[in-house]
Amino acid sequence: MFISVFTPTYNRRDTLERLYESLKEQTFKDFQWVIVDDGSTDDTKEYLEKIKEENILNITYISKENGGKMRAINEGVALSKGEFFFIVDSDDYLTLDALEKIYKKGKNLPRELGGLVFRKINISTGKITGKRFKEEIVSTPLDIFYNLKIDGDKSEVIRTSIMREFPFEVFQGEKFLPEGYIWNRIGEKYKLLYVDEGIYYYEYLESGYTNSFKKLMRNNPRGFNIYYKYMLKQRIPLLNRVKFIIRYLESCFYILKGGKK
Repeated sequence: MFISVFTPTYNRRDTLERLYESLKEQTFKDFQWVIVDDGSTDDTKEYLEKIKEENILNITYISKENGGKMRAINEGVALSKGEFFFIVDSDDYLTLDALEKIYKKGKNLPRELGGLVFRKINISTGKITGKRFKEEIVSTPLDIFYNLKIDGDKSEVIRTSIMREFPFEVFQGEKFLPEGYIWNRIGEKYKLLYVDEGIYYYEYLESGYTNSFKKLMRNNPRGFNIYYKYMLKQRIPLLNRVKFIIRYLESCFYILKGGKK
């Protein structure tokens, strides 16, 4: 199997159907859909059991106690059978040729490269977010963002074997660790192929991670602490370094305030 599409979900029954429809219509069919239900309390379970019975897609589905996206990703990697691992959140969906584009670029990807990175499309505007770069680039997440100044949300497709090499660290009592920590660590060992094509429609819901940063920091100080400590060891611009020093100190404060968990 070539691709494992992985979806962590928590109380997203209302948006899962949109993602399911986009997967059913994919022009490339050799993929597995791995779903980890992270303790949903809506009718997610009933919906997933229903679509699994339809037997249209190759679905691997488990339900677990709520433990956060990072634990869910680790579970998803363990369940994945595809050569490449592609995270698609439950409130997002794909262009109908997304997996075909991944296949065409990935089938001849040099073994020394760790994966592919495509662009995301804002659902509200219909436009790719961030600076365009047109030609394909072999680079790393840190170089792309800080040196080439190519910002905007991106869609990582990483070799599954490499995802197993770099599992998300988890901390007792915490449910979040910035994904950039893992992508940057992977980039230290493996360069990635950046493709300036949008394949992934996204939006940020009010209840999503991006809209609750301060609360995330308070509730997951160790996860943020390890991320900012890592980033302060990298060669990044001074302004970013100052911001990360402040956030690192904030995470230290919340760790001390909360005590050991």
